[in-house]
Amino acid sequence: MTTLTVIHLNGPINSGKTTIGLALARVLPDARFIDGDDHDAPEDAPFDVQWAIALERLVTQIANARERHLVIAYPIGDTEFGRLRAACEARDARLFVVTLAPPEAIASSNRGSRALTDWERSRIAEMYREGYASRPFSQMVLDTSDATPDACAVRIARNVAATES
Repeated sequence: MTTLTVIHLNGPINSGKTTIGLALARVLPDARFIDGDDHDAPEDAPFDVQWAIALERLVTQIANARERHLVIAYPIGDTEFGRLRAACEARDARLFVVTLAPPEAIASSNRGSRALTDWERSRIAEMYREGYASRPFSQMVLDTSDATPDACAVRIARNVAATES
């Protein structure tokens, strides 16, 4: 059985996690993409409740994955990283964390077809202050402002492949 590699894309809102994650899942062999925002938590639930539900879903997905690569897009901090690392260790999977870190002004602008709300712009500023663009547990930090999502995906795939051998 092939070892599972979990590639976790971390970063603030509008850093490219979903777009690059979808591209990465197309580039990697036997890969599946999971958007951490797709969870069953009520939208009006407090952040910590939504995050707990989302994290449990991700841990379950890691435990049950049958693919060679699982690409997850979700902003995480130290606590969530610890849970994901433990989930990977429990099934002898590798965890490769990539932090997507465009300059804050780029993340705060409308990129692609996404029009940011005032709340999202405020949350982006808060996430930069909280360190979401510079996590020390990342194996790779990538400025996504100067390359296409496909080019970013290829760069990530190369880095992942270099650590799989």
